[in-house]
Amino acid sequence: SSGINAEYGEPPPKQPEKKEINFGPVKLFQEISRVLLVFPVEDGQSEAFLWACRKGGFACSIANSLEVAMDTLDKRKHHIIVIDMRLAVFSIGEQIVRKIRSRPALANVVTLAVCPAIPRWCEEPSVRPYLDMGFNRRFLENHDRGACLNEIVMMDSGEVGTGLRLSVANTLFRMLEESRDSFDITDAEGICSYVNPAFEKLAGFKSSEMGGKSTDILIDEDKTGQGLIETIQRCKAEGKAWEGIIVNNRKGQDPISVEMKIMPVFDAEGNNSPSHFVTCRLELNPTLCRACLNNKNQYNSTSRRMSNGRVRTESSNTSINSINVNNTSRRLSKQVDAPIIKIQSMLRSLQDSSPQQLPAHLIENVMAMLRSSELYNPGSNNLTEDPEALGFMDGLMEGRGTRASVTGETILSHRESTVAFNNTSMMQSLPTLIKENLNKRKEWDYDILELERLSSHRPLFYLGFDILVEFGILNLFKIEETILRNWLALIESHYRTSNTYHNSTHAADVLQASAYFCRSQCMENFLDPTDFLALLIASICHDIDHPGRTNAFLCNVGHELAIMYNDSAVLENHHSATTFKVTCQSPESKNVNIFQNLEPENFKLIRKSVISMILATDMTQHFEHYNKFLAVNLKCGSSEEGVGEDALPVPASPENRSLILRMAIKCADISNPSRNISLATAWAHRIVLEYRDQIAEEKSKKLPQSLPPFDDVPKSQVMFVNLFAMELLSTYYEFLEFNHLTDQLNETFVYWDSFSKTNPYPHALTLPTYSS
Repeated sequence: SSGINAEYGEPPPKQPEKKEINFGPVKLFQEISRVLLVFPVEDGQSEAFLWACRKGGFACSIANSLEVAMDTLDKRKHHIIVIDMRLAVFSIGEQIVRKIRSRPALANVVTLAVCPAIPRWCEEPSVRPYLDMGFNRRFLENHDRGACLNEIVMMDSGEVGTGLRLSVANTLFRMLEESRDSFDITDAEGICSYVNPAFEKLAGFKSSEMGGKSTDILIDEDKTGQGLIETIQRCKAEGKAWEGIIVNNRKGQDPISVEMKIMPVFDAEGNNSPSHFVTCRLELNPTLCRACLNNKNQYNSTSRRMSNGRVRTESSNTSINSINVNNTSRRLSKQVDAPIIKIQSMLRSLQDSSPQQLPAHLIENVMAMLRSSELYNPGSNNLTEDPEALGFMDGLMEGRGTRASVTGETILSHRESTVAFNNTSMMQSLPTLIKENLNKRKEWDYDILELERLSSHRPLFYLGFDILVEFGILNLFKIEETILRNWLALIESHYRTSNTYHNSTHAADVLQASAYFCRSQCMENFLDPTDFLALLIASICHDIDHPGRTNAFLCNVGHELAIMYNDSAVLENHHSATTFKVTCQSPESKNVNIFQNLEPENFKLIRKSVISMILATDMTQHFEHYNKFLAVNLKCGSSEEGVGEDALPVPASPENRSLILRMAIKCADISNPSRNISLATAWAHRIVLEYRDQIAEEKSKKLPQSLPPFDDVPKSQVMFVNLFAMELLSTYYEFLEFNHLTDQLNETFVYWDSFSKTNPYPHALTLPTYSS
């Protein structure tokens, strides 16, 4: 017949309509390939291909003329075209393939030329004529059905899939063409192969001028500095990403300051040598960047920093699949730029400017930021755009407020950071199992939950005595052992055993973590023994008389504490006030007051330090303390933000010592995700149960729900680590040179993330019921 003989070989009912193909971070969905058989005469060969299409589940059409073939292609998309080229008179095959190649919409169609079989005694002819016509492949006549099926399957898995990827690549290049940001792509040697129009506008060089040339000519060596250029080259040689500020040359114009980010692309997973580099350049205000260019330490390539103007080193085994994806799957990468950080950058840029040259808009920006009431808070919208994550943050940071920092220099006599442990009567009379447990207190994986069980829910009394004596409280505070025991017993009695999380075991856990931090060489370099004792006392008391409800809940119900503290850091103010009220104003204060023998001025400074640290545990101030810690290290000019072999020491000023202590108790307070998986799981269950109990009470009293539902334990842990714990803990652990804790944090994160992604969490928690 002169028309299409009909369609054959439609996919079986169970055949999926589309199959998934991964192309880097992009997920592609390839539809079932449609095959067009162009045979002027039906014979054994056409029947074999028709059978192969049916067998393989491919949709198939047959055409026997040029007109019918082109009409078929116009009506419906086909992915593979098999053309009979066995007959010399069948010239329509060449016409068909040339028409296909002349149409951009059919550029990715795969064409197969069916050629006559070659006798054994003849030399195989060249495939070049078929390639020149526009064919992709050649198939020697073979009526074997299996051979025909294999040929079509190979084209479907190979050229068809490749064509789909190329279409996505074209989409990405179209995006680059329309982008307002400057992008260029170079090979491993730095030879340019692509620049987008924004690059041409920024640098003044056309695409034709840059092709085949090194992009190194774009860096102004004199103004950028040889040291910085060497750092960039070293990062590229090591297959690491780099970002920072350089001075960029322009054709026929003055150089400009740009923020440049270089990203390595690896052609295979595990390949340590990048095949290409993608570079993004953003023009910056030259005055704003002048000071940054002078600070070469800012661009140290070995640091691991967030994106607020700091370098981030990528993993050396990054593949093309994960140029901009973190090693742990859902770790956040949004900026945490607090206004004060931007202000500091602006003010530093003025140091080299004469008053006559100060740009007016720069001063206006500084003044506008100074009007902010939260100079160190980036705002949740700068951290994540995920509505669920925003809800999670709002639940934990409800009632955000401001508070002046408390600083003061401890002036007690400086002694050795620890004293020899005295075998006191209490310790001699301890049960053997408790002694064995306490002997492990210096290990990070110390099991505080075992001590909770062995001590009948009095872990704070035993561990607190052991650690405080270790750090010299009896000598420095000039108190008797009985007073210390009485004080610990009194403090622990004010923790509520009904709380599943905020109880004395949590306080003991925070105490153990703080003591672990205090034993680091870094802490000993910056702090004195009284600083350590202030931190340990704050850790012991930081959640005293916690009601098991959040600040938001207390504010919503109009609790007397919320009224007393004006809805601002309600619990933290209550904890600090209760600490000193119980210690210094109770009827039996002479028998429990561990501060009674201190000089008034010394007590005042200790009290101020303890209050400062307890208030620092307020989650609404989380990012304020974190950004202050970063700012202090940047201010020191250290290459690693206070971390690493080349780091300069942080000046041991009272403010910096206070900041280090506040960071210590904050990290100890949320250190559960960096414990081993067994402990991290137990603590996660406890906090979820306590939060669920609050949610149940809110529902029963028809109060606003101030917390996310916490239906998914792993997911809640993933979000908490992403939003709060990861950057804070890893930064402080690097400061302490405790990289093994960062490794444990990552391991625990991967554990939680695996449940939230692949398989259901095996541990079921019982939803508590609230009885009013």
